Amino acid sequence: MPKRENYTDDQGNSVIMRTIPATNIRGNFLYSFSAAWPLFLMAALLLAGFPAPAKAQQAQGVPLAKAKTSVAQKAPTARKHSPTRSAATPDWREELVRASGAPVTIVEFFDYQCPFCLKANPALEEAVRKRPGKVRLVLKHLPLASHPDAVIAHQAALAAGEQAHFWEMHDLLFANQQKLKMPDLLRYAEQLHLDVPRFRQRLETRHFERAIREDAVLGDALGVSATPSFYINGQTLVGSVSAERFEQVIDEALNPALRTTTAASPQAVASVRDLDLSTSPARGPADAPITIIEFSDLQCPFCARVTPTLQELLKQYPNQVRWVFKSFPLDFHADSPLAHSAAMAAARQGKFWEMHDLIFAGQQNMKRDSLLAEARSLNLDMARFTTDLDSDELKQQVALDRREGLGLGVSGTPAFFINGKPFSGAMPLDQFQTVINNELTNLGKPVPAVNAAVPAAQVKNAPEISFGAPNAPVILTWFSDLQSGLSVQATLLVRKLIGSHPGQIRLVFKNRPLETHPGAMLLHEAAMAANAQGKFWQMHDLIIASPSKASRQDVMAYAQRLGLDQARFQQDLDSGKYRPLIQADLQEAQRRAVLGSPVFFLNSDRIDGLQNEKLYADIIEGQLAARK
Repeated sequence: MPKRENYTDDQGNSVIMRTIPATNIRGNFLYSFSAAWPLFLMAALLLAGFPAPAKAQQAQGVPLAKAKTSVAQKAPTARKHSPTRSAATPDWREELVRASGAPVTIVEFFDYQCPFCLKANPALEEAVRKRPGKVRLVLKHLPLASHPDAVIAHQAALAAGEQAHFWEMHDLLFANQQKLKMPDLLRYAEQLHLDVPRFRQRLETRHFERAIREDAVLGDALGVSATPSFYINGQTLVGSVSAERFEQVIDEALNPALRTTTAASPQAVASVRDLDLSTSPARGPADAPITIIEFSDLQCPFCARVTPTLQELLKQYPNQVRWVFKSFPLDFHADSPLAHSAAMAAARQGKFWEMHDLIFAGQQNMKRDSLLAEARSLNLDMARFTTDLDSDELKQQVALDRREGLGLGVSGTPAFFINGKPFSGAMPLDQFQTVINNELTNLGKPVPAVNAAVPAAQVKNAPEISFGAPNAPVILTWFSDLQSGLSVQATLLVRKLIGSHPGQIRLVFKNRPLETHPGAMLLHEAAMAANAQGKFWQMHDLIIASPSKASRQDVMAYAQRLGLDQARFQQDLDSGKYRPLIQADLQEAQRRAVLGSPVFFLNSDRIDGLQNEKLYADIIEGQLAARK
């Protein structure tokens, strides 16, 4: 039977942490929050060089000098002598992690199996070496789910650090990104003359798992969605950054006056007021008192997630809000530049927003042929579209938008400027509403009464995806990603539990499409559209049986197979009708710290990932016995 680790959340509920990995955006590590979570996050931000309110510093009650500051300091005290390196000549990077008084702090979220992290390393080292004593480095582990060997690699680095060889193992792991299995790691340990049995024991018992998942939770709270991600005195850089760019941002942190000089150069803008909006697609009245400028990447799942929210804002504030689109394709999204050119080519024929929505709906396939197919579906002049798609003029237009964003400090997407004020990430509807209402109040404009009718209220009145008696003593809440490879096993487990406890369990399904599964959102929308026609579980089973089939054509084929009204089904997908429902589930997942899939709540008991069936049964039996 798997080991149970019990914690308590801020509601006083028992939380059972999993020992079998779950599919997760941050790798295979999940973390449950205690009542001290806000203090933990604030302390982490302090350690990472971010400012924090004085109240939070006082509440934490831990002197900063005594707190852990880097990956190298998470392990126990290192040995004073090493067979391969004298303690008198430590790795030069060790000075960086110990430079607590340095004026510039660089926090890096990294993944040992990420090729972009490998590429960024020499650029960062080059920039830092030129500024001795000026920079402090804080490393944060973020093994991504798409890199199956990254998790154990990060544990290996910490296990080597426990024996005073973190940096040597760090370099070996990056130099051998395709060789990160257990035998490889043991070979590296031998090569570094480590205590191999001790090293192996640390890996087999997942000794450093908690340290790594704490970093992953911090990354999620900060909205980190890719590696490498850097925070340099609060300024964000994402992707394989050049040495020149690192040097520029470090120098600006050392001398803020340089930032004004750089922004005023011909290649950048000094402020939002300097943006050229003449060719930018926009929705909403030109004289609207509130302008939302979005820097977006059409291949970014967070940009796709926030789009229904922006569309809802236009409905709620039809005369008050104008939404302006700016292209900001990220370096690590290879298909994004062409997609942006396609959207701008469609704009020349009056169909930007239609193409924009189609691209977001089909993010799993953004190659040239797919973009041409989307253009044909919009009845565009294909000869003209193809010419525009390949034109240098549109490429330069996209590049200009990106250059403008960089000049304003944009490094990730989505990024927003609301009446000139910067915001980042896929903010929920209520956060946008608060900002807009405050701006309207400051301008002396009335706040529309329609503002009260937000999707959250609609969601509460929507039928719940559930199965079983409403008064059942055990409520099994299941957060699921339909594109996860674990969904079939999770489904079989849930149905077996319900079958073995007739009348005792009510199942509540919650949508938790993961950001690492670009096709998951469409699959969840299809399931919700099928639910509207009474066929949720039938659609659910078809989807999880072939999770790699995640195209519009695939779900339409499922709808036909199930005998659904295909015109209604397609209209529901095209309109994004059920995205607010899914967004509501995602917001609930965020509140409950559900970072992966599957995650189960049996009344107040939480289990992450797939466990031995007996564990679930024991919890259910215990809860039923407690009610007698």
